[in-house]
Amino acid sequence: MADARTTNRTLAFAALNSLLRGRDWSEVTMADVAREAKMSRQTLYSAFGNRQGLAKAYSLQLAETFAGAMRKEIEEHPGDIVTGLSEGIQAFLNASAHDPLVMTLLSDTSKPDLLAIMSTEAGPLIERATQVLKPAFDDSWLHLDENVARWTAEIVARVGISFVSSPPSDVNGIVEGLATIIAPGLEQANVIDRSAMGS
Repeated sequence: MADARTTNRTLAFAALNSLLRGRDWSEVTMADVAREAKMSRQTLYSAFGNRQGLAKAYSLQLAETFAGAMRKEIEEHPGDIVTGLSEGIQAFLNASAHDPLVMTLLSDTSKPDLLAIMSTEAGPLIERATQVLKPAFDDSWLHLDENVARWTAEIVARVGISFVSSPPSDVNGIVEGLATIIAPGLEQANVIDRSAMGS
C-alpha cells in the first residue's frame, strides 16, 4: 500500500512538473494532472485532497531536493567550509531557479496561494529542509555538536527557502556573503567540538 502511495505521488509530481513547463499554475487543473499522470481523479484527490494540497506536497519535495543539493556539496568538500557552503548555497539557488513551480510563482501573474506556501506557510518546508541539511553538519566531516548542527541547518534552511519566493538580484554576491558570514562560526564550532572530543 505504501509503495502504491509513493508511486502515485511520484507520478503526480512528474505530471505537475511537466504541465508547468508549458502552462501557468492558474491554468493547471487536477483533471489535467490526473490525465498527464495516467491516474484517476479520485486517486489524485485521495492522495492530495485538492489542488492546494498537491502544490504543498510538491513544494515539500522541492525543499528536500534543494536542501539535498546543498548537503551534497558540503559533504564533498571536507576541510573546506567556505567552499562547501558557497557551492552548496549556489546549488540550492540553481535548483530552485530552474523548477517550473518556482518559475511560475515568480512570473508576472500574482499567485497568492503559491506565495503563501513559500512564505507565510513555509514552516513545513523549513522543517523538511532542516532535516535534510542537519547531517551535513553533524554526521559529515564537520562533526558538530547536535544542537549546533540543528541551529545551523535551520538558519541555512530559512534563508534558502526565503530566496525561493524572493530570489536575490546578485546571486554571486549573496552566495559569497553568506559563506563569509557563516563559515567562521562553523570553523570555531568545529575546533571546539574536536577539542572537547580530545579532552
